[in-house]
Amino acid sequence: MENMSIHDWTSQTDDPVNDEVRNNIIDYLNRIRVPIPSNNYDLYLKLEVTGKDVLDIGICAHTMERMRSPNWIHNIIRNNAKSAMGIDIIKDLIQQLQKDGLDVAVCDATSDEDLGRQFDVVHVGDVLEHVDNPVALMKFCGRHLRPGGKIIARTPNAHCFNYIHLQRKYGTEKSNLEHMFYICPIHAMELARRSKMRLTRYLTLYPGKLSIRGIARFLKYTLSFKFRHALAEFLTKPESYSTILVFEFKKTGLVHRFGHS
Repeated sequence: MENMSIHDWTSQTDDPVNDEVRNNIIDYLNRIRVPIPSNNYDLYLKLEVTGKDVLDIGICAHTMERMRSPNWIHNIIRNNAKSAMGIDIIKDLIQQLQKDGLDVAVCDATSDEDLGRQFDVVHVGDVLEHVDNPVALMKFCGRHLRPGGKIIARTPNAHCFNYIHLQRKYGTEKSNLEHMFYICPIHAMELARRSKMRLTRYLTLYPGKLSIRGIARFLKYTLSFKFRHALAEFLTKPESYSTILVFEFKKTGLVHRFGHS
């Protein structure tokens, strides 16, 4: 049985740098990390939303051209879910989607607004790192989540080997100008705690190693003179290999405390 205190470190200590508690959390994070199926986020998402009622937060992909593409994430959700509602704060794009007959609305997902509906899955794709208040975003998700439902939150992985290389190349982070921060797995644990959630598992892309996929990618990158990427198929661990982190959260009744520094 899972030790529920792992989700609320303040039930064990007042010290946020207590080594024993942090090591227990690290052990938990290593246990709940799993591969993204076939290293394909779109496939994973299809499996998670098929036959379910889904709320998709932050659906606008900056331009209508991108949102006409079959690879637009909200299209993948719409084409597989039982029902799909999308929200965003970009009013003109949402209005165009409404004219196309999509179930979408203008809504700030860090607000106290209630959509009057609940969902089996709340998808938050590349949104967490953009918002002023990620706890408010998580609480919004929780209000719209049915019992037993899950939040799927995808976010960039700051510790990806190639991102670290680019930091060294430029002398500092060369990031999306709208990004506020990165969220590592241990930060996701704290985000969950403050939002009365549990981080139940997280997913990463995995290096191919000696699999057919790994050897194929090694040869592809080698022939393209991308030696750093080629070696990564064999030498990196999942946490350093993956460009993304995908967190899965569920609601809990834990009471949390603030004020630790």
